[in-house]
Amino acid sequence: MVRSYKWQPHDEGRHAIPQELGVNDVGHTLCGIELTAGPDRWPNEARYWPTCNECDLTWRESEGILPWPRKGRDGGPLSSRRPGTSTAPKTDSPIDVVELVIDTLIAQGAHLQEPR
Repeated sequence: MVRSYKWQPHDEGRHAIPQELGVNDVGHTLCGIELTAGPDRWPNEARYWPTCNECDLTWRESEGILPWPRKGRDGGPLSSRRPGTSTAPKTDSPIDVVELVIDTLIAQGAHLQEPR
């Protein structure tokens, strides 16, 4: 699958920019910041910069991925719908990427089976 956007470190944050922007091309992030695109290889410290919430929300919408964190009907966090996972909410823990992918697939209609 070809993605429409890629992530770019800028001003101590990670922002989404159009995939077609090459090094030194001027363009706009999904949140509207004008920037000059840099290389796809990031400096080590940029890997830990926070992701821009506006870019993340817009990117997820364009890719058909539910917003993160998920919200339940009561407005609180939505626990994983994976079979066999705890319903207790997690706090102050890093995002489990596998759990995020599985939850997104389920939200898009995939039917997963219990491990054997």
